[in-house]
This record gives sequence, structure tokens and C-alpha cells, in this order.
Amino acid sequence: MRDPDSVGVLISGPGDAGLSVVLFRGGWADVDYFDGLDDGGPIPAFDITSAAAFGTQLDHWVPHAFGNLGGS
Repeated sequence: MRDPDSVGVLISGPGDAGLSVVLFRGGWADVDYFDGLDDGGPIPAFDITSAAAFGTQLDHWVPHAFGNLGGS
């Protein structure tokens, strides 16, 4: 039987922009972004207590990573 400690996703944006999220069973995530231009780095991610909380955080991380790239 498998019992994973984490799951990861990579979200690609325009150009070389990307958001990498690894969610750990303990309630935290490693979140890093690169906007494809000249900005990037880690984003704090703690106290993720449910799938809904993860979704809420993800809704904040995506615009943080891709929001300054323009678009409609």
C-alpha cells in the first residue's frame, strides 16, 4: 500500500513563467514562482488544513505568479 507524503503541480504561464507547488501532508507547501521576466522566488505557504484551504491559497498564488504579466 502506498502512502504519499506530498503531491506536486507545475502551472505554466505565458512565456517562461511558472508556478511550482508541492503540498505536504503536514499542512504546508513549497511554493516557488518565476514570472518569465526578472522576478521570482518562494511564496510563504503554511496552515493548509483542508482541500478548501489549499484551493483558497492557490487562488492567491496564481495571480501573485502571473498577475503582473498583463492580459485581460
